[in-house]
Amino acid sequence: MPENLMGYIGVAITVIWFVGMLVWFFRRQYGPAKSVKATVVNKQVTESFSKYSATGKTNHYYVTFQIGSKRRSFKVSEFSYNGYHKGETGTLKFKGDRLIDFH
Repeated sequence: MPENLMGYIGVAITVIWFVGMLVWFFRRQYGPAKSVKATVVNKQVTESFSKYSATGKTNHYYVTFQIGSKRRSFKVSEFSYNGYHKGETGTLKFKGDRLIDFH
């Protein structure tokens, strides 16, 4: 029995991790959307390597919102990125880590 203890611990950790990933996925997909008052505090563009791009680089656009005392960042499209302005205040609607609407 003691010689299989590490195997049992490994299986238990794997099962716990898998269940945690399932819970995260279902909350993200089927959980309720939240609406809160928020302010745009930061915008940033990051560049990464992409073998599928003609230039070899891809840009990722992020907008950071201040919600009370917390900050949340969301990945947005290049087109909507230009529509956000620092200091802009409105109602933010999001679900998990996905931005739904800001107006």
